[in-house]
Amino acid sequence: MIELSHVKKTFQSGRGQVNAIADVSLSVSGGCFAAIIGKSGSGKSTLLNCMGGLESVDRGEIVCFGMPIHRLAASALSRFQRSRLGFVFQRGNLLSYLTVAENIGLPLTLNGIVGQIRTKRIEALLADIDLQSAAKALPHELSGGETQRVSVARAIAHRPMLLLADEPTASLDTVTGQRIVQLMRDLGKEHGCTIIMATHDREITASADPVIGLKDGKVVREEK
Repeated sequence: MIELSHVKKTFQSGRGQVNAIADVSLSVSGGCFAAIIGKSGSGKSTLLNCMGGLESVDRGEIVCFGMPIHRLAASALSRFQRSRLGFVFQRGNLLSYLTVAENIGLPLTLNGIVGQIRTKRIEALLADIDLQSAAKALPHELSGGETQRVSVARAIAHRPMLLLADEPTASLDTVTGQRIVQLMRDLGKEHGCTIIMATHDREITASADPVIGLKDGKVVREEK
């Protein structure tokens, strides 16, 4: 379970202090597919980053599967992120100098998964995303949808407990976007992974539970 209690995050800008996250409390059960929905600037990305420990919080507590990530030392937080967290970025964020197979295998290497286990897992994931023929391709040779499929495979390769996705379909057409979401759900279900996705696409939320609405950094709706 992921639990947030009275989380607050502010930023300084040329216009003064911005309350990106304002006293947010919520919980997401393990193994579910949750959606955070809201317009651009509502705080979705910041909330995801705080959940994954990519950004610190000014106040409040974040507990992921019993681990208070906001209190962890840098080394312990890094281990948590490396072993238990997967992140799908809006534009894939693949490493340009690595092939598709190497990008997928990176989190395996970082977690000490090597040899035949690593090779077979990469092959299985390439089959899952239907890109076996692109194993040796570089990211610039991929389409937008293919890039996101590789990004999902990379995020799930080490079988994390928590998968965070920040607007993964924003730059894709509707059909490709739906395919990416289904891929995430299928892989997450196969490996028992909790998925939390930030989105402004209300079609995606049709199969999500819970759906958490954000406006100006505040929870305005939470549906079970």
